[in-house]
Amino acid sequence: MQIMNQPPTVGDIIHEMYLKPSNLSLKEAAQLCNLTEQQLDSIISGKLEIGYELAYKLATGFNTSHSFWLSIQQDAKNNKKA
Repeated sequence: MQIMNQPPTVGDIIHEMYLKPSNLSLKEAAQLCNLTEQQLDSIISGKLEIGYELAYKLATGFNTSHSFWLSIQQDAKNNKKA
């Protein structure tokens, strides 16, 4: 039986690809995305699921597409169901 790795969450991506390498604080990253620190913290911790509005804000702040974030969210959601 093959054990499959879980796909990364939105929070994993934000932390590993944006905060950690750039030494961005939560406050700085939240400002880039036009979010409150609490909103971004909730996204990173998985307490807040992203929808279109939050995906657009993340896309603007991190210079990606909104579909990138929605796809990550959907993959993580599908993995939970499996």
